[in-house]
Amino acid sequence: LSPRADLVIEEVQRLRGELDGYIARHPAFQSSLEPVELLPGAPEICRRMAAAALPCGVGPMAAVAGAVAQACVESALAAGADEAVVENGGDIFIASPRAVTIGLYAGEHPLSGRIALAFPAERLPASVCSSSSRFGHSMSFGDCDLATIVARDGALADAAATLAGNSVKS
Repeated sequence: LSPRADLVIEEVQRLRGELDGYIARHPAFQSSLEPVELLPGAPEICRRMAAAALPCGVGPMAAVAGAVAQACVESALAAGADEAVVENGGDIFIASPRAVTIGLYAGEHPLSGRIALAFPAERLPASVCSSSSRFGHSMSFGDCDLATIVARDGALADAAATLAGNSVKS
């Protein structure tokens, strides 16, 4: 555990409260499978999710794990941490002054655990988000072992991974 895991836990709780409050006002934000218009006064986390969902043509909740992971890393960095890595259900946001290698898990696929992505320090921060129709709790309309997207924006990487996974049909 990070010596500043407390910051990440506090940020997750704060963001969860914001999301729950916003969803109570705008239930379609949680249930829509396509982009939705935001209500006035939407929290920043919701604005990030909605902005990422728009170019991918998915619902804003397709971007939640990546958006939350990034917000938690940003919170830790703002409080003085020099490194933060947050993994949220297969969606990761990494900020580090050193090189980082991320392994990919693809369930029962023979390549699972045998592929990794290496990030030199100058390519960080970065987000690595994955989607699968074979395992995990997320809704998927594709036929995909693992679709993985790397981007600077966590919400966009998450929404794009959902789009990529949904697009694989065999």
